[in-house]
Amino acid sequence: MKIDRIRAFVVKMPYHDRFGGQTNGPLMFPGSDYYFEDDWREVYAGRTQTVLVRVDTDEGLYGWGESQAPIVPEAAYSVIEHLLGPMLLGEDPRQAERLRDKMYRSMNVRGHFTGFMVDAISGLDIALWDIKAKAAGEPLVRLLGGPLRDRLPAYVSGIRAPSADARAELAVELFAEGYSAMKLYLGHGVEADVAQAKAVRNRVGPRARLLADVFWVYSLESALRLGRELQGLGVEWIESPLPPEDIAGHAELARELDMNVAVGEALRTRYQFAEWLDRDALDIAQPDLARCGISEGRRIVDLAAAHHRPVALHLGVCLGVAMVATWQMAAAAPGFYIQEHHPPMLDLSNRFLTTPLRMERDGLVVPMVPGHGGDVDLGALSVYTARQADIAHRG
Repeated sequence: MKIDRIRAFVVKMPYHDRFGGQTNGPLMFPGSDYYFEDDWREVYAGRTQTVLVRVDTDEGLYGWGESQAPIVPEAAYSVIEHLLGPMLLGEDPRQAERLRDKMYRSMNVRGHFTGFMVDAISGLDIALWDIKAKAAGEPLVRLLGGPLRDRLPAYVSGIRAPSADARAELAVELFAEGYSAMKLYLGHGVEADVAQAKAVRNRVGPRARLLADVFWVYSLESALRLGRELQGLGVEWIESPLPPEDIAGHAELARELDMNVAVGEALRTRYQFAEWLDRDALDIAQPDLARCGISEGRRIVDLAAAHHRPVALHLGVCLGVAMVATWQMAAAAPGFYIQEHHPPMLDLSNRFLTTPLRMERDGLVVPMVPGHGGDVDLGALSVYTARQADIAHRG
């Protein structure tokens, strides 16, 4: 079996997910889709954007992958179009781990061992594993050593309502729908964050599971103050509390707090996670498969297990292919904690997936079909395709 064609798609869907419930009109950078949200340090987009890839073989099997690319998806797409796609032509897709490492080594000596390069690799790697599982006639989870579970307890990431009181009311409704936990989007100043957490806790009661993401905005001193308030409210973790480069600060925070410190979305390789784990700088590991792929994601999950750390796979602004691949990995992860979920992304994804993904009262339903279960209707996808590359042998 050989790879004989690769297609890459820049996807832009006309849905603006203000997941913190903001209602102000953001000021976009001139001539772009991008802007800064108030209080948070990173840029956001006015549309939902990603990169999807389809890898075809000479035996008729194909696989779908996704690179997490909510900002400038053209960057990862270009790496696939001009470098990685041609590199994979003629290769056996069932050798997914070897091919992932071949792509990674091709540019790491030039300093490209994270960022857009690894995002591009990860989308292709997911597609290779999809083919590998289809060729075996098995759900992907079985190739990963599972399933340990076929339903995933999930938390809603961000309560999309404009005020603390409205978020508290919406949290009650979401718990009633069967979600296991709610993640509060904080990072607006310690006092404001504590007030929001108290409003939600008072409304949902003492037994409801709450988590908190603070978007890397705090100093160590402020994060300690906030963390001590949140742990007193029974919040289970504080996510991304300090700047993403500050390993030492996260380690001190983890030592000082009686709540979990969760980190991982900014990291893409086992080498990065190894340093954080060795320095006890995180309590819960959050690798993002659309930024590390199945091959490396599996290694990171195993590394976390070796350090006796649970895993809560990160899942940001992405669509159904990354979503369902993540579910397959989560279903096989021995240290699984809980799965991140964005309900609007599920609704968007089901517009172009041939078989809709499902959330039921007992959790996210892991597809038990050959592959990862995220097959894409090319006709439906075309409506949202901003750019497309077709890579194949010529002549």
